[in-house]
Amino acid sequence: MSVIKLENVSVTIEETSILKNVSFSLIKGEVLGVVGHSGEGKSTLLKAISGYQSITNGQIFFDEKLLPPSETLLIPGYRGISIVHQDYQLRIYSSVESNIRERIVDLPRDIQDKWIDDLLTIVSLEGRRKQKVISLSGGEQQRLAIVCALAEENELVLLDEPFVHMHSSMRLRLISYLIQLKKIRKTTLILVSHNGDELMGFCDRILILKKGEVQRIAKPEKLYFTPRNVYEAEFFGPINKVTIEHKKIQFRPDEFTLNGDGIPLNCSFERAEWHGAYWYNYFRTTTGKEIILFNFEPLNENSKIYIRKQASRKVRL
Repeated sequence: MSVIKLENVSVTIEETSILKNVSFSLIKGEVLGVVGHSGEGKSTLLKAISGYQSITNGQIFFDEKLLPPSETLLIPGYRGISIVHQDYQLRIYSSVESNIRERIVDLPRDIQDKWIDDLLTIVSLEGRRKQKVISLSGGEQQRLAIVCALAEENELVLLDEPFVHMHSSMRLRLISYLIQLKKIRKTTLILVSHNGDELMGFCDRILILKKGEVQRIAKPEKLYFTPRNVYEAEFFGPINKVTIEHKKIQFRPDEFTLNGDGIPLNCSFERAEWHGAYWYNYFRTTTGKEIILFNFEPLNENSKIYIRKQASRKVRL
């Protein structure tokens, strides 16, 4: 049974088409990433699903029930769906604690207190509990907005650019918590980002938007290793593009070997940059094309590599 289902949803604002015939469905506990450049309709999609943006055409079903037009709602937003807007929509002159507490007023006071403690610990705001929101940094306000949405424990949670102001350790902590929500509570999640890298590790599928239209929905592995075009490929990290014997080949920086097993490519080493877990090795092909190869050590002693596509290794995608 689908938790959320969109059928040919379109949104036009002031005669400008923002979304065009968007269709997809998610089952309970599924995590969907949505990627696209700025202005492609990602935020509008979340607002339409949550009831903060009226749709021009199409239908949206939540728990198999057709949602009413958003313009007929007395209070914006559909029940059972939480959304974190890009502008956070917090009460900035109230305390951090009260912003969360107002989302869980139906719970007993002692449970409220425990729940607030747990949520603030997840996003390292436990020391800001009594502060007014206006005194927080932009990143801290973003983290508060996220836990306010999570506090409601709704069946569907929509997150708009949730990691944009987070350092890596905080991002990993929040991702870990979202994974637990998926496993334990079967929470369905939709996360919007312009950076597919940060979504690949825990999304079940990723939807690519371009000019308001769905270009592709697929598993992260398929989008990474078998992109249909450069637009798709570049959302998920560096992609090398070369021409060998009049054939255009795209390959990821880790799709190569040094032992002759693959398509040979002559190139000259230029430099290596250390990025912690591995090195970025920069080469120049005989036609002047720069390529990047990932390795655990510099590859400065190599003048030939062999392209070996992941699909050829029979990895199940």
